[in-house]
Amino acid sequence: MLSLVVPLYYQLLQAYRPVSPNFNVSTVSVSNSPTPSLTPPVLGVSTSLPAIGGEGQVVTLALFGDSMIQTLNSQILVKSLQNYFPATKFNLLNYGYPATALDKAINNLDFVISQNPDIIVIESFAYNNFGNTTSGLEKQTQLLTATVNTINTKLPSAKIIISATIAPNSIIFGNGIPEFHFTALDKIERAKTIRLYLENAITFAQNRHLPLANAYSASLVNNEGFLSLIDTATHLHPSDYGQQFFSDTVAKTIFDNKLID
Repeated sequence: MLSLVVPLYYQLLQAYRPVSPNFNVSTVSVSNSPTPSLTPPVLGVSTSLPAIGGEGQVVTLALFGDSMIQTLNSQILVKSLQNYFPATKFNLLNYGYPATALDKAINNLDFVISQNPDIIVIESFAYNNFGNTTSGLEKQTQLLTATVNTINTKLPSAKIIISATIAPNSIIFGNGIPEFHFTALDKIERAKTIRLYLENAITFAQNRHLPLANAYSASLVNNEGFLSLIDTATHLHPSDYGQQFFSDTVAKTIFDNKLID
């Protein structure tokens, strides 16, 4: 019965959608442009291209995070957004930096801001953290604070969302990644630490009264990440189902918080 927790939540999440139109890729421009100092794989097209197709409002949405963002299939996110906002065109900017902690990625924040996004989703960077220490968690909070403050100062019109991605599973954590050779104890400790950072990001958003796209809490079953949401190749990143789960969470957060007029 416990394995039904996430599917049931997912069904409830889908029920909030005001409409479910046919998906039309032509209404969206997708961009995953690298910054000068850190270069994530380019999965889309140049940021210089405007959103295309039809009449309607154009919203530029930037996602800022580590590989949990970088591996996100933009077309899955597009479909989630269009289910909630069928009359809106989206220009998606993916700034996901694999194997990068927030203290390094923040050096590229000015570049992200320079693209003038309407909405910026800041992921927790929990999977690239500073260790299971109080000082490490405090550092995450300080960096999230600096990130939000910088955006508020340099681009006050931008709406900010804090996001917590799916939970890790300590039993299969990192299986399939050649450079990872974790013992069972290593997996338990690493998954525990990631959960602490995800929960810390959630607390940060709540304390700052920021919109929160919380895919983490609903992805837990018996304090482990729900297996169907986790990619079977790396056992780390979201599966297609996990990406849809995260994307729907982001889209619903935008809708519930009325971030698009």
